[in-house]
Order: sequence, then structure tokens, then C-alpha cells
Amino acid sequence: MPRSGWLAVGVAAGAAACSSGIPVAVALVAGLLAIAVGALQRADRVGARRGAALAVGVGIALVVLRVALGPGAAPLPILPVDGGPWEALVVSVGSPRDGQQVARLALRTAMGEVVVAATLPAYPELAAGAVVAVGGRLRPPPDDDPYGEYLRRTGASGSLDARSLRVLETPPLTLQVVRDGAGNALREAMPEPEAGLAAGILIGLRERVDRQLAADFATAGVSHVVAISGWNIAIVAALVGALFRGRSRRMVTIAVLGTVVAYVVFAGGSPSVVRAAVMAGVVLLARETGRAGRAAAALGTAAAGLLLIDPGLIGDAGFRLSVMATAGLLAWANAVGAWLGGLGGGRMPGWLAESLGISLAAQAATLPDVLATFGRLSLVAPVVNLVVVPLVPVSMAGGVLALAGGGVAAIGGPPLVATLAGLPGWLVLHLIVAIVRLGAGVPFAAVTLPPELAIPAGGVALACLLAAPAAFAALRRWRNAGARSSGVAHPGRRPAAAAARRRVTTRRLTTPQRLALLAAAVAVALTSLAFVDAAAAGTRLVVLDVGQGDAILVESRTGERMLVDGGPDPDRLLLQLDARIPPWDRRIDVVVLTHPHEDHVAGLVRVLERYRVGRVFEPGMRGPGPSWAAWQAALRHGPPRATLAAGATLRVGEVRLTVLWPDPGAVPAAPASSGRLINDVSIILLGEANGRRFLLTGDAEDDVDPTLVARGLPHIDVLKVAHHGSRTATTEPLLEALRPRVAAISVGAGNDYGHPAPSTLDRLRAIGARVYRTDRDGTIDIDLRADGVSVHTEGAGRDRRAAGYDRPHADPRSPRGRDAADLPRAAAVVPAPRVRRGGRRRVARGQNAGAGRPGGRHARDDRGAVARRRQAAQGGGPGPPAARRRVRGLAGGARAGGACPRGP
Repeated sequence: MPRSGWLAVGVAAGAAACSSGIPVAVALVAGLLAIAVGALQRADRVGARRGAALAVGVGIALVVLRVALGPGAAPLPILPVDGGPWEALVVSVGSPRDGQQVARLALRTAMGEVVVAATLPAYPELAAGAVVAVGGRLRPPPDDDPYGEYLRRTGASGSLDARSLRVLETPPLTLQVVRDGAGNALREAMPEPEAGLAAGILIGLRERVDRQLAADFATAGVSHVVAISGWNIAIVAALVGALFRGRSRRMVTIAVLGTVVAYVVFAGGSPSVVRAAVMAGVVLLARETGRAGRAAAALGTAAAGLLLIDPGLIGDAGFRLSVMATAGLLAWANAVGAWLGGLGGGRMPGWLAESLGISLAAQAATLPDVLATFGRLSLVAPVVNLVVVPLVPVSMAGGVLALAGGGVAAIGGPPLVATLAGLPGWLVLHLIVAIVRLGAGVPFAAVTLPPELAIPAGGVALACLLAAPAAFAALRRWRNAGARSSGVAHPGRRPAAAAARRRVTTRRLTTPQRLALLAAAVAVALTSLAFVDAAAAGTRLVVLDVGQGDAILVESRTGERMLVDGGPDPDRLLLQLDARIPPWDRRIDVVVLTHPHEDHVAGLVRVLERYRVGRVFEPGMRGPGPSWAAWQAALRHGPPRATLAAGATLRVGEVRLTVLWPDPGAVPAAPASSGRLINDVSIILLGEANGRRFLLTGDAEDDVDPTLVARGLPHIDVLKVAHHGSRTATTEPLLEALRPRVAAISVGAGNDYGHPAPSTLDRLRAIGARVYRTDRDGTIDIDLRADGVSVHTEGAGRDRRAAGYDRPHADPRSPRGRDAADLPRAAAVVPAPRVRRGGRRRVARGQNAGAGRPGGRHARDDRGAVARRRQAAQGGGPGPPAARRRVRGLAGGARAGGACPRGP
């Protein structure tokens, strides 16, 4: 190690001592002792050790003097005591959490600016630089808590739970606005979570990466792929170097450094990105100028300089990991890459061996700090990195193509351009996501150490790394000595003549040929996926897992789609929809908002932005929340809209839906209260397809049930339980009339309302229904077939406490186990089968499966629904036809003699 490296070690030791509470005088004495020890060493016998001791001592002394003589940290401003509203500047916007925005605000108070970490409503959407009026509850940083320590370290005086939010001034045209626009362009070209992952890799918009996916990347040990680091910058530099291959070294150096600087600026220029660029730039500049031997000295100088400027950086895990990763690249990347390239007789491509060598060297160097700081060890990281790392450069190239296509669509070009440009990048990113989720799902994929063992484990890993070079050198000498004594050449090496013949006879593909081959492979893969998707089409009712809210997707076997409600979390809804709707067919023919509560309307705003929506239906009541206001603003230039009332019918392919509630003219324009009265205007839909019936009830309360029962209801196969299983909904008379065989409850895990209520579950069990709930079973996928109903769930769902990248106190694990679905033995159904995770369960026909009807269809119930008049459309007016011919608008009133009449 050069002396500048030992100087950096001394500076780091001094900064760590000062930040840990050790008195400055003690640290200064330790530095002076190190200097004295180095000075007393005899230069002719231990010159290297003498120089190291002197450098370490000087480093400790310098940083101690910097801390002692420099200005102390200013005290944090005091939080206001009132509840606002305050005028505030949006400093930065973080990753959304549970349908709410997370931002850092600078409140403008009479005592000056006060920085707080704020949790805000989902709408209106904020961007850095905006000025807002916000009101809510302020909290000081909690004591003896990692989150409180994080707030104080980042200069925040506390946190804010906002109750009101209004934008006063939109942000000016800044670099952050341009970056957000680039992220939106990627979202236009690719579905989620691939679009968010591309935004994190290319632009540094880590807040757009799904939290659960971020936790999976951490569990699999590939978080470095997402967060912009020296490795990502090295990939960019390598691509530019390959583009300028054959030019002079000076031109290559200028091009590489200019691209790195531009990339860092476009990625936001945050302190972590700048530090990563400095560390990576040291290596790149040294290599490109042909002075690779000085890279280690330059790295030590850069690290020591940054710590002297800000000794508090020693507490930033990002800074430490950047320095260690760069040191690992300098020390081991070439050796590991050469060793990997020699495996299998040298058949591994050079670019692949180099990429893997970079990744493994960086991981090995950062392992001690990861163990000591996070107490986390990913056991699957080597295997996952082996597969994922070669795909990252390809995904970045595909992301650039998607960014260009999305930009064309953003300035008014055809959306088809964005879709086609995004398909190659989506395909590679989708493969990366699948591999990472597979690795994170392996039992014991990551091991979390107890706090008392984390630091000792990090020390052991550091000792192993320091001893590894000597051990490998001894092994190499032993192998070479054995080969010489036996007279046999090293088995991994080829004779020079054979290597020369191989170079002569090997035919290399030209760049156009490689691009054509890659394009053909992408076309074949996408065509195969399209055929598989078409072959798997069927009539499905999908209750999406969107938390404490409702979102139901109805799919026909001919490809038509209807979405009923959007849940409370826009990002979570997009993840669920994008996982089921192929990126080449981003279309939803019908959207129905059952009632204007926030937990049903919030996600629909983003649906209008993402998908081609054919027609929108509502009950005709204004909502009280900000999400409804954003929904109305989006509909001003959106698809045609109309109201639905009892007696109307809809068709979505072969699925026929009849509106049972609300009655025409019974919905007020404005709600008298924000609770039950809004729930009671919920649009209730009775659907039929392939001889199967289902009922979607919205949040209708128990005072609506008697009216429905009095009008007559048929037996059904599937019931979407009203109001998330509340005790004030889904009454016993209603269940007696419907006698559902499958009951699906859309409910959020650990909600504060006690949903689903035990009394509701008891009523469902008593009627013989099999109960599925999204908080335990995840998304519920129900196939409606002529021979019966089958249910498929996600099985044991994942723990949704996803860890962020910069939260060292969060649990990095991603537990996969959870209780099986609640499947009681039914009186009117066959005995409940054994539930297996992720499996498809068939629900056989029970007593109400249609006795006396051929083919097992339902018998017609004598209690028919009274024919109702169609409610006139309000606020809609004639509009363009629906997206598909099979999706019809409001038809005539329901036929007499049955709420769901059957065709031949």
C-alpha cells in the first residue's frame, strides 16, 4: 500500500475516533505516538513499516486538529409548536411508502427555515423545488432510535405527518425537473417494476424503485446494481471506451472523463454519486493515461482529502463502501478476471470475465463493512451476481433506447414508438428482476447476525481478506513447483502454438452482425411471450393485492379488460397491473369507480396516465379527498365518462354485468358526510360468464343489503366481500340469499380498522364459503370456467416491510412464509382440499351448482330482480366508442325474471 493509502487509514481512524465520542486529546495523543513509533524505527531495516506508521500518525493528527480547530456543528432549529399550515420548499422527494409521498421540506417559519422529513398525501404529486402550503403534526426526532439518529445526522429537526397539502408554486426548469421527466419517459416506454429499476440504474432516481424489489436486491446481494456507484460509472466508461476503440489514448481519456462528468451531473450530483465518481474516476484516469500503478496512491489522497474536508463522512456507509469497493477493484479486479478467464480452458469471453471480476472484487472488499454495519450476509450473492452482472450493461443500453422512445412520445410522438423502443430493455430488466426474486426467495438467502456478533464477524472477514493474497501466492508457488517437478505444464495454460492457431481460425462477428443477432433474439423472445400470453387467456376475476382498498381486474378470454376501483396506492396498483398486462397491449377497456373514497380512487389517476382507457363509469358523487380531485383533473382530457345506476348492463367480452345498485336518481352530487353515506352509493355489479356468477359489492354497508335481498338475488359462485370484511357489511340475510362458494376479501395487512371482522368471517364460514384474503394470500386469481371455479393465489406472501437502500436499521431479510388461506370445511361444498403455496385449487360444484341443468349450470332462481330503468348519464355526454367493439356502453334495463338472465 502506498503512503497516501496509510495516510487515508490514519485520517479514517481519527475521524472514527472523534465521531465515536473519544476525547480529542486522547485521539491526538494516539496520533503523536504513532508518529513517534515511526520516527524511532530504523529506516534501513523496516523502511516500509516506518513510512506506514508515520503516515497513519500524521493522518490521525491532521483530522484531530481539523475537528478541534474547525467550527462545531450548529444546533438544529426548534420545531414550531402550532399545526400550520406553513409555507415550505420541497428540498427532495423520496420513495413513496404505502401510497403516500415522502419528501424533505424546509418550513418557512418566523424563526427561520426548519428542515423536516414529511409524509404527505399521494396527490398533488410533488417535485423538488416546488413551494407548498402544508399542515399537520410535527414530531421531534425520537431518542435512542436509529431513525432519530438518521434525522439528526441529515440535519432534520423532526418529522411531519401532513394532513393538508396545496401547491403554491411549481418548480422552475432545473436539472431535477429534467431528471423527473426522463423517469416519466421510461415509465411511458416500460411497465413497472422495470421502469423504476431502469430509472434507478440510469438516472439515479432510486425513489422510483419498488421497495419490495429493493429489499429483494439487498437479500440477493446485488444492491450495487440499482444504486449508482463506481461500478455503474465504470460500465458507462467501458461502453464509451469501446465506442472510441482505435482512437488515440488522449481522445479516449477525454471522452471517458467527459461522459462520466455528464453522467454524474445528470444522475443528480448527490454527494454519494459524486463520491462514487471521484473514486471511480481515480481508477479510470490512471488506466486511461497508462499510469495504473499510481491509482492506489491517488485513491488514498482522494479519500484522505474528502475526510479532512468533512470528517463526518466516516459515518456514511455509502462513502466507506465506495472507498472499499474502489480499493478492491484496484487490488483484485484484474487478478480475479484473469483467473475467471482461465477457467474452462480460456473459453469465457473476456468482457464477461472482466465484468465478473469487477463485481466479485468489489463485493469481497466491502464484505467486512457490510457485516459490521448491517449485520447482513447474502449467501446467494456469488451465484446471483454471476448471472445478473453480465446483463446489466445490456439493460443499460436497452434503457437508453427506451428513454429515447419515451422522450419521443412525451413531445407528442405516437405512443407506439415508446412501446417498441422499450421492449428490448424491458425484456432484459424483466429477466434481471426474475433472477433476483428467485435468488431472494431461496430459503436462508441472507443471514442476519445478532448485533453482538456483527462487528466480530466483520473483523474476521477483514482478517481473511488481508490474509487472502499471501495464501493465494503460496498456493500458486506450490502449484508451479509441483508442475515443474513433474515436468507437466500447467493444465489451465495452452501451448503458444495452439493459442496462435486458435486466434487465427476463430472468426469474429462484426458489430452489425452482433446487433442483428441480438435483435433477432429479442424478436423471437417477445414473439414467444406473446403466443404464451394468448394461449393462457381465459375468463378471470382477479382481486389485486393493493393494501387496504379495492382493485378488481376482470379479464375475458378474447382479451377485453375491466378494472373496478384502483386501491389506495398508485405505485402498488401499477405493479399489480403491469405484472398481468403485457407491455405490448397496455389497454383497459372499462374502468369503474364504485364510490369516491381515497382507498378506491387513488390508484386510478395513474391508470389513466399508463393505459389506454376506453370508458369510465362512476356513481355520480363528488369525493372529499385530494385523490378524487386529481382524478377529476385527469378526466378533463381523458376518456369518455358516464354514470351507472341499477338496471344498466355492461359487456366485457363474454362477461355480462348487471348493475344492482345504486338506484337511478338516488345519488347526491355531494356527500353529507365522509363515511357511511359515501360507502352506500357503491356501484354493485352482478356478473356472469361461462355459467358462473360473481358479485362485486364495493363498500356497501348493511343498510343496503335488505333492499338487494328484497328484490331477489341468485345464488353465486364468487363474492367480493363488501367493505374489506367490516362487521357492518355482508349481512347474514344477504349471504343466505347469495350462498357464495368463494369469498374474496380485499384487505391490507395489519390495518388499523380490525378488518376483516371476526363476526364477518364467522358468517362466511357458516354459509360454507371458502375465504381468501389478500393480506394473507396475496392477489387472488379466480378462473371462471364452464366446469367450475378454480382459485390461484400468490401463496405465502412476502413481508412488505421493504428495506430502503440507505436504511441501515431496516431488516434486510425478505421473509416468505405466512399462514395458509382460511379454508373452512363447507356444508354445501365438497371437503376443503389441502392448500399448497402458489397452487391452483379447484372449487367443485356444490348444491347450488345448478341442479337439473345440463352441463352443471346454475338453476334459474325464481326470485327475479325487478326491471329497472336506466339512469341518465350525468356530466358525460356522447363520446367516442369504447376501445373494443365487444365492450358495449350502457344497454337497456335488466330483463324481468332474473338478475342475470342467461343466453343459449
